[in-house]
Amino acid sequence: MQQARYIDAHCHIQNAADSSAAIADAVSRGVCGWVCNATCPDDWATVTELGRVCPSVRTCIGVHPWYITRAGDHWGPRMRQILASDIHIMVGEIGLDTHHPDMDAQMHAFGAQLDIAYEFRRGAHIHCVGAWNVILDTFHARALRHMPPAVVMHAYTGSANITDKLAGEYGAYFSFSPMVMDTRHRRMRDAVRHVPINRILVESDSDNPSVVPDVVAAVAEIRGIPPTDMANIIYDNTHRILR
Repeated sequence: MQQARYIDAHCHIQNAADSSAAIADAVSRGVCGWVCNATCPDDWATVTELGRVCPSVRTCIGVHPWYITRAGDHWGPRMRQILASDIHIMVGEIGLDTHHPDMDAQMHAFGAQLDIAYEFRRGAHIHCVGAWNVILDTFHARALRHMPPAVVMHAYTGSANITDKLAGEYGAYFSFSPMVMDTRHRRMRDAVRHVPINRILVESDSDNPSVVPDVVAAVAEIRGIPPTDMANIIYDNTHRILR
């Protein structure tokens, strides 16, 4: 029987003490691809270098809502320059988080980065905490013709109604983190049950991508699907956002 293959749809292996060792550990468990998200201009060079030296690492550059104040005023031109230099680099991690200050600055940066993702036809990897209505309003204001070609809602915990809107109107993908393995995280586990099966992704959301097969197993158990079958479905789903 062919070994299951896995892709970590959202990780931060740039934060590992030894990123090569983190990748090697994951490879030993069948993980064969990584989508590594930057969080601010300070780590863009590290993340893009990881992608350069390891072709299985797809990279994303973005300004995370937690780090808006660290980004400075000139990140936009630099982002455009980097994206223009490599058609495989995506946009992320970007988004909104009501648990952190200065929502006006967050919203400005989020909108600007969605525009850049649309301009360069790159997928966008999105963080959202407590701002689902704002996210939906932002997407609605752009309409489909102004949206990036793919949006990934990472560590997803949205309601069934929000899921239906994101999937039905904007073709979103939904990535589930290791939190789904904890039965106390009912919102994420409920989201797994409702998300369209052809839109499910999984992630480590960390510098430890070797956990991804365990996340897939948890998603498989929740959906009542054999783990190998679920792994194959998620692998194919992830490949669609990487084309």
